[in-house]
Amino acid sequence: MTTSLGADQEDDWNVGVTGVTGKTGRLVAEGALRRGWQVRSLTRRPADVGAWHRFDWDEPEGWDPALRGCDAVYVIIPFNHPGAAERTPDVLKAAAEAGARRIVLLSSLDAEGAASDDPLAVAESALTDLDVEWAILRPTWFLENFSVGSFGAMVREGNLRLPAGEGKIPFISIRDIADVGIAALSPHGPRGRLPLTGPVALTHAEVCHALTDALGTSITFTDATPEEFVELMATRGFSGDYSQFLIDALGQVESGQLLIPVTDTVQRILGRPATSVEEFAHGISSR
Repeated sequence: MTTSLGADQEDDWNVGVTGVTGKTGRLVAEGALRRGWQVRSLTRRPADVGAWHRFDWDEPEGWDPALRGCDAVYVIIPFNHPGAAERTPDVLKAAAEAGARRIVLLSSLDAEGAASDDPLAVAESALTDLDVEWAILRPTWFLENFSVGSFGAMVREGNLRLPAGEGKIPFISIRDIADVGIAALSPHGPRGRLPLTGPVALTHAEVCHALTDALGTSITFTDATPEEFVELMATRGFSGDYSQFLIDALGQVESGQLLIPVTDTVQRILGRPATSVEEFAHGISSR
């Protein structure tokens, strides 16, 4: 395995980041720049952070030129891009063959116990087989789900309607995920599978209480039936398959079939506690 650079050589550290237009990718790129690293935005279209190098998941012939020269690469699987999940093992291999010393893959806690042919499991296995230093980020559900997208719209309307019952989830902030990702990309950063959660498991009603206190407006939680949720999501443009995925996942949490233990990974790696729901809520209110 290639030896990592010394700490005194971090100024020359070159990091490639996929998904810089997404939630964690942009934060990783911006954080890497603040550390004085050279950053490549690996996207199909020009990006406004770092140096843009064209990278198209559908054009394998362009992967090596985009990746060559990167000491470390942050890889996000764009599941909404047809075929990208199936190509991820090849992208990881291309990064290693182009000379990347470290590769950090954004996965999910869903990969724990997933079937061997699950795209996340396949990608994780492909990475661990490579002769590189690797880290796999396995976050749970994002706190930012309550500020953007369909859940965010419900929060702004004052009523979060989900088939979640009393199920508890240790929601994590994407900023914590990105900060751990940046640490893992560094020459002597953490390696291995890194389960990422917030500091405490919460029901959706408890999240709503925190949002109410911070925003100064009433936000309630309604335990919707699966049928009500599918209809609600359809009016917001989401497919039945996606709604059913959420119903199944939330149902497993509520029933206890899926237990998500709180981890200390953020504290251990960053030297600070993971973002609490109260901190997250007050962050929203100050915008």
